[in-house]
Amino acid sequence: MEEPEKQQGELREKSRLQHLQQEQRFMEEKNKRKKALLSKAIAERSKHTQAEAVKLKRIQKELQTLDDMVSNGIGILRSRIEQASWEYSQARKRFEKAEVEYVSAKLDLHKKMDVKEQLTEHLYTIIQQNELRKAYKLEELMILLEMETDEERLELEIEVERLLQHQEAQSGNGEGNSAQTGDQAKEDGSSSASIRVEERKAEDTKLCDSAKELKAEDTK
Repeated sequence: MEEPEKQQGELREKSRLQHLQQEQRFMEEKNKRKKALLSKAIAERSKHTQAEAVKLKRIQKELQTLDDMVSNGIGILRSRIEQASWEYSQARKRFEKAEVEYVSAKLDLHKKMDVKEQLTEHLYTIIQQNELRKAYKLEELMILLEMETDEERLELEIEVERLLQHQEAQSGNGEGNSAQTGDQAKEDGSSSASIRVEERKAEDTKLCDSAKELKAEDTK
């Protein structure tokens, strides 16, 4: 009687161990899948952040291209305006010097004046159009920076917190400090971007003031 009971006890113990092993394998597989999902989510967030960085660089490059194009155009137009002003001055002198050349000199005077006014108007039109383009690009840049300082940072903090919860034995104070350092770097980057936007606005204001001064000088 004792031998069958002993065998039954061993079978029950073996069955219980097998059940525990199955539960252990199930938990290991479940944790493995959770870890894979977490890694995938972190990779997707990283890819999204890289895409935003590429978009930011593209916008900055487009703004720089606009500035370069307008700077070159303004230089050429100002040179032509100076030339037209000089020709207008010479025509004026000829008009005052000789009554005999009155008619031809006066016609030339009006012609050069029209050219000067058209070029000046063209200059102001280009400056205004450029300001409108830059205003649109700057608004797009501000929207992009707003997303980075809010949603991107929040998503990154959530993912880091989840990672720490699943790796308690390996997290330690070093990873917490690393997460804080990442947050501080994001805040510094956001502040630096805001400063660049303010500097660009100041440059735009200065350019408009210069255009007004040029127009005032031409009027005189």
